[in-house]
This record gives sequence, C-alpha cells and structure tokens, in this order.
Amino acid sequence: MLFGRMLFLFTNHLAYQIAHALFGLRPENAYLLFKYMVVGQSPLAVTACWLLARDVTGSVRPATIAALLLALSPFFILYSGQAMTEIPSLLLLGAALVVHLRGLKKRKLWLVFLGAAMLGTGNNVREVAAIYGVWLVTAPFAFGWRFNRRDLLLMAATCVVFFVCAFAPWLYYWLGDVGGYREGWYGWVESMRMEEGLHPISVKNFVPLFLFFFIAAPLVLVALPVAAWREWREHRWSPLLVLGATGMFANLMLITHYSTVINGRYLLTGLMGVVPLAADYFVRHESRRARSDWRGFLRAAAGVLVIGVVINTVFFRMSWPTIQAHGLTKEYRATLARLPDDAVVMAGGQTVSVTFYKGVGLGRWDVIGTGGGWPAGKLVETIDWHLREGRRVFVDADPRWWASQGWQALETRELIAAAPRFRFRRVTDTVYEIRPADDETARDDPQFEKLLEKPPTRTQKLREKL
Repeated sequence: MLFGRMLFLFTNHLAYQIAHALFGLRPENAYLLFKYMVVGQSPLAVTACWLLARDVTGSVRPATIAALLLALSPFFILYSGQAMTEIPSLLLLGAALVVHLRGLKKRKLWLVFLGAAMLGTGNNVREVAAIYGVWLVTAPFAFGWRFNRRDLLLMAATCVVFFVCAFAPWLYYWLGDVGGYREGWYGWVESMRMEEGLHPISVKNFVPLFLFFFIAAPLVLVALPVAAWREWREHRWSPLLVLGATGMFANLMLITHYSTVINGRYLLTGLMGVVPLAADYFVRHESRRARSDWRGFLRAAAGVLVIGVVINTVFFRMSWPTIQAHGLTKEYRATLARLPDDAVVMAGGQTVSVTFYKGVGLGRWDVIGTGGGWPAGKLVETIDWHLREGRRVFVDADPRWWASQGWQALETRELIAAAPRFRFRRVTDTVYEIRPADDETARDDPQFEKLLEKPPTRTQKLREKL
C-alpha cells in the first residue's frame, strides 16, 4: 500500500509456506489460513486492550468494560472475520502501548525502547498506526520525566527507533525499486489524487468522521468530553488522559485523508487509546449512582451490551452487501480456471483475487488493476502493448466488479471509451477476450455501457448525502 502493510503481507506469506510444507495446504485454500489467523488474533487484540486499560487505570473493572467496548464495535466484529489489516494492526498497537507503558511505569528503558520499536513496526501493518507516535513524546511527562537533557535525549532516541522501524522497510523497497515497487507506489499516489478530487479534504469531512466514530463506539464518543474533563480535574496530566487524548488525536487526524469519508473502519484506529478513559468514567459514574462498586460495574457492562446489540443490529443490516462481497474471493478461482495461466486480466473489484491466487502459485496472471494499478488515461495503450507482446488479455464485465459511482466510475467510463478500439470474444457469461481491431473472428459485444446502469448501494447514497 502507500507506506506500510508489508509486515502483514510477509507474515501471511510465511504462514502459508509453513502450512503448505507441513500440512500440504493447497494454494486455493490459503485464504482460509489468512482468514482464521485474523479470527485467532481478534481475542488477542481484545486481551491487549484489557491489559492496557488495566495498567493505565489500575483496576480490572474498567479494563473489562474497555475490552467490551472494543469487542462490540461493529467495525471490529466485521473485520475480525476478514483477512485484512484492521485486527492485526490493533493487536500490535495494543501490545506496543502495553510494553511502552510498563517501561515508563517501571523505569525500565529496554521496555521503553522495545515499545517504541513495536509502535513503529505497526506502521508496516497499517500506516495510520504511525499517528500514535505522539504517545512517545507526551506519555513520559505523565510519568514524571522532566525537561532536562537526559530525559529529552532518551525521548529523542525512542523517536529515532520509532521512525527507523516505521519507515526503513518502505525506504528499502522504494529506493531499491524491489519488484517494481516504485512504479506501483506512484500508481497508488495517483489513485489517491483521483479519489481526493471527488472527496476533497475540508471541514465538512468532520461530519462523516464523527458519524463513523459514533458507529464504531457510540458510548465512547458521547462520554469522552465529560470523561476527559473529570480526569483532568481530578488527576491533571495523567497517563489515562494522555492515552485518551492520543487516541482521539489519532482519529481526528484521519480528517487529512480522503478515506475518512468513504470507509468507517479507519475509526478503529483511535479506539485502543480512548476506550480505557471512557470505561473508567462509566464505572466510576455508575458506581456513584448505585453506591456500590460491584453494582456500578454491572450497570456499566449492561449498558455497553445493550447499546452494542442495538448498534450492531442496524449496522449489519446496512453492511450485508459488503460482507457478501468480501466472501466472493474464494469463488473467483473458478473464473480464473477458465483462463490461460499467463493471461492479462482486467477484473475490476476482483483484481485482489487475481493477485492473491497468483501470489499463492496458482497462475502467472498479470493484471490491469483497479485503483493504484489502473493506467489512467492510458488504457488503450496498455492493452495494445500487451497484445503486441503476444499476451492474451481478458476483461470480466460482471457489473459487480465495476463501479457506477465515485472515483472508480472513472475507470468504468475509460473502459467503455476504449471498447471501440478493439474486438471481443466471449469466454464465459461475463468474461471476454480482448482482440485487435482487425480480428474478424471476434464479434461479440460485451455491452460495457450496462456497467454504469448499476444503481448505487445504500452506502454510496449515504456518502452522497454526507
């Protein structure tokens, strides 16, 4: 991706190689390994949240409420069953914060530096984890560090460790252009520029940001201002308040990226920081009302569970089409089996399936991909080049894989505009081979125009309203 996610990819690759060698895992089933690795990491991420909250509050009851708040977040539940980076990122982030926090509490520098290294490494699972780097320069003062030469030098050293672990892998691939990485990186930047053109960064983007924050953790968003004020009034610049402010800062900083207005899962970023503060407030508040610590804890837990059930019921009704779409990768293997294993494939939204099955060794396909891999303005030239090189080029015209709304609709329109320059031969109901314009044997019409007739989804309609 843009900067990170290398650790996620390489970990999955290593896991597949081990499972293939030891247990004979077949390539077409590799996605199950990656999926269940994330499933297995989900309770570990919740455990990391519990440990972090216990260490920063000093009590298991707020820690339990914090773990519930994270575990019942709709985005957490959705992506705990997907082979994507959200859960691994939260796991590494939580573990890094726990290690660094304990290093500060126990005055053990090796833990402080290890935590900084882990925090930086998290950037190579998901880039937005790097926002938590501000914790390294704010948390020490909550534990009694001073503005003296020694403490400032130690803090600067932890920042150096953080930046080395965060960006050295990316710099290695970019400067060395490993595997043509640099060209792909520039392509990704171009796709970002295209999407930012449709979703420009502005103050208005705070509306979807807070909407997604509310969906991710409604009780946390509502309680956070009061919780922060009370923590400041009682303990001033405490580790709990610093952690909450860091998590809130991480989510607010997402306003600088266009993805804030199109996908709510990014709002998981700040939860690891903010849920301990909110959980501590809930337990204290309910304990005062109930005049009992135990009954107060039970009330807080019941409130989290009830709100969690309600918000998840609404969320999953709206998200069911997305959940179904995520499950289609395993089915796309049957489509690829109909194509030569060295074909060039244009599969729109299923580009990731082609690259996945290529990565596990089921074929040698190349792709004219979506997003960062799309040759914006040069589609005709790209197809012509492949044909001159003797490669067979195929396009999957399934309407499910092509967007009719948003920035990716530009790709659909370019595909439609390129069609008169070529001829097409049907391979399956939706897959066509692209042939040169002088091939008289290719006379099928893919009717690409129908790709723009697909009605927008409920999520797309919501984005337009926002």
